[in-house]
Amino acid sequence: MLQKRKTLKQYAARLDDTPWLTVSRYAWGAFSVIAIAALVAPAAWRPTVKMLGLAMPLLFFAAKDVAQLPRVLVLMRDLRWQRAGALRYVSACFPPALIGLARVDRELWRGFFGWVRRQPAAARPAGVKLSVDERSAYSTVVALGLLSTLVELPIDAAILPLLIADPVAVKTIHLAAVLSAAYGVVWLLGDRWLVRSGYHVLTDTHLDLQVGARAKALIPLTAIEDISLLRESMDEWRAKRSLGHADTVNVTPFDKPNIVLCLAPEAGCVITHHGLARNEARYIFLYLDHPGKLIAALAPMP
Repeated sequence: MLQKRKTLKQYAARLDDTPWLTVSRYAWGAFSVIAIAALVAPAAWRPTVKMLGLAMPLLFFAAKDVAQLPRVLVLMRDLRWQRAGALRYVSACFPPALIGLARVDRELWRGFFGWVRRQPAAARPAGVKLSVDERSAYSTVVALGLLSTLVELPIDAAILPLLIADPVAVKTIHLAAVLSAAYGVVWLLGDRWLVRSGYHVLTDTHLDLQVGARAKALIPLTAIEDISLLRESMDEWRAKRSLGHADTVNVTPFDKPNIVLCLAPEAGCVITHHGLARNEARYIFLYLDHPGKLIAALAPMP
C-alpha cells in the first residue's frame, strides 16, 4: 500500500511538473485519434466513441488540475494568514496557466492595437542590443500562420455544406470559424508587434530580457553563474542533469534556444513567463541571433 501511495505521488509530481501546453498537446492528440476512430467505427458505436472523444481531453485537464491541488492548499493557507480578499481566494482556485493566459491575451490585444495605431515602441534601456528576430524563423512562422488562417475560411465555406445538411448548423460553424480566425489574426499581429518592439539588452549592471508577451526579466549580472551554448534539445539537456521543467524557463520567440544561463542558487530572480511570475528556475534557455555577443560580454565575469 505504501509503495502504491509513493508511486501515485511520483506520478502526481511528474504531472504537476508537466507544462499545461504539453498536456494540451496530449489532449488534442487523444481527441484527434478518437475522432478518426469515430469515422471508421460501426454506426451503433459512433455515439459512444464521440462522447469518449469529448470526455478524454477533459480528463487530461482534470488530472493536471488535481495534481496541483497540494500547491493550491498551501496557497490557500498563506492567503488565510495574509487575510486576503475573496477575489484572491477565487483566483487561487483557477489553474495558474489559465490566469497567465488571460494576462498574455490582454498583452496581445494591446500589441494589436499598437500595430493598428502605428504606435512607437516603448524605449528600451541603453546598452548592448541582443536581437532575436533578425535570423530566426519567427517572421516566417507568423506569415504562414496568417496565410493558413485566412485560407482556411474559403475552404471551410466550400466543404461544410457537403458534410452537413442542416443550414443552421452550417451557419453556426461558419460564424465560429470566422470569429476564431479573427481572434487568431489579432494574436499573430499583436505578438509580432510586441516581439519586434522589444529585445534583450545587456546593460552595465543587468541583463534585461523581453520577448513580447511571452517573457520578461531583469537579471543582475552578479546573479549569472555561468553561460554556455546549447547544442542539444532542451529535453536532452534537462535529462542529462536530472532537472524538471520547473527548474528551467524557455525565453524564445519560436526558434530552438542556443544559449543556457545558469543563475546562482540564491539569486531569486523573478521571471515573468507566459503571464506568471516565477522565481524557482535556475536555468534560462535563450535564443539570440548572435549568441557569441552575449558570451563574449559575460566571459570576463568572475
